[in-house]
Amino acid sequence: MAKEIEKKFLVNRDKLPDLKDGQCFVQAYLSLDPHIRIRIIDDSVTVTIKNLHEDKSIRDEWEFNNKMTKPEIDGLLKLAINKPIEKIRYRVKVSDFIWEIDVYQGNNKGLVTAEVELKDINQKINYPDWIIKDREITNDPKYFNVSLGNNPYSEWVDASSSATKQ
Repeated sequence: MAKEIEKKFLVNRDKLPDLKDGQCFVQAYLSLDPHIRIRIIDDSVTVTIKNLHEDKSIRDEWEFNNKMTKPEIDGLLKLAINKPIEKIRYRVKVSDFIWEIDVYQGNNKGLVTAEVELKDINQKINYPDWIIKDREITNDPKYFNVSLGNNPYSEWVDASSSATKQ
């Protein structure tokens, strides 16, 4: 079992570097407690089980990978407790950190977030200028991917004024 420690932020899209070589994927959830997520990239399915701690930036994590046929994937998606979300993930190296920038698609189009994985909870982060440091969303449930499946960004009253639009 691995421990995952990450911080997630809103970004200023106008300051983002040129994003290249993104990976498109679909993900949905089968359970909330524990979180059981499926992530689909082409014919590859990753099942991830995460046990959230009180501080949601720390999680126990197990992952399993398998190739599946289209009918198998469709059957698995029918078990989801939320609508699948789509996004393109880009990885950008800044100093000693790899930032994962998620550009959401479909009903969550317009939302752009970035997260960074840490070695420990107190690790100092070197923030690129496109991170909005005072808009950390690590523990904000409305930005959890499972929440975005049930309450998509496009339906938020304040979506047009969000910091991701800056």
